[in-house]
Amino acid sequence: MNAIQKICSIFEVLLFLLQQESCAEKKPEIVHKAVGSSLHLITDHPKENLTQVEWKFCQKTFAEYDRSIFSLLIPDLFDGRLHTNESDVSVTVKNLQLSDSGNFQIVQEGNRIQYGTKEIQLHVHDPIGDVNIQNNVSWLQSKNICTFHLHCLVLGSVNASFNWSGYQVGNGPHLSFNLTAEARATLNCTANNSVSVKYMTQTVMCKKENGSNVTSGIPQDLLLIAGGAGIVGIAMIIGIIGACYKWRNLKDGQMEEVWVEGVEQARSRELEQCDKGDTKVEMKEGGAKADH
Repeated sequence: MNAIQKICSIFEVLLFLLQQESCAEKKPEIVHKAVGSSLHLITDHPKENLTQVEWKFCQKTFAEYDRSIFSLLIPDLFDGRLHTNESDVSVTVKNLQLSDSGNFQIVQEGNRIQYGTKEIQLHVHDPIGDVNIQNNVSWLQSKNICTFHLHCLVLGSVNASFNWSGYQVGNGPHLSFNLTAEARATLNCTANNSVSVKYMTQTVMCKKENGSNVTSGIPQDLLLIAGGAGIVGIAMIIGIIGACYKWRNLKDGQMEEVWVEGVEQARSRELEQCDKGDTKVEMKEGGAKADH
């Protein structure tokens, strides 16, 4: 081996080490896809520079390209949703499902060259469906205003972030604000995730006593105290009425006993008088007989 060949060999080794180092430092490409869409797994190099390519999902090789020949090694892995394309040396996963989320790798080799491995981190999401705004309004009489509490939500269990615009701006699904009587306000709720965006617009109006709650403006603590005092007062009134009723019954019973005693005493006096009268009559009759 002459000096030129040695230099070339050393250069190839250095180039290989540099490629391996750059590959190790390379972060995976993060891809977000919607359910039902497709993922196109294509190599980084032209077809003529490639001799062998492997496609892996979670460290399992499911497809292979070897000198113009494609092979599907695990055809059941994606339930027949794989499609190969020889023109650009690529594999496509169609009709993506939530279970397809994970790490993909494309291992590429050239003529006496080991190219860097291409890594893709796939996240599959449900797209956002319909957006709905629910509102609850209370009329505050003391201030002549309506207080609105709005809640923005999406159908299903989709993870989404919410933004409000229009009369009021804010982040999150909830928004609260006040309006004076007869005032109107238009608000937009936008729900979005990594694969879709949906929004809804709603106009609200403040009408006197048009809410689900009507508040007088009296502090809640005072209302609670007043309510408690009212309950105590009612209990006292009931107690007094009961005591009066019992006293009245007792008094009526005593009067009835006094009346009965009076009647019995009167009868006793009448009987005594009758007894005295009979005694006098007998004494008179006895005297008359003695005269004869």
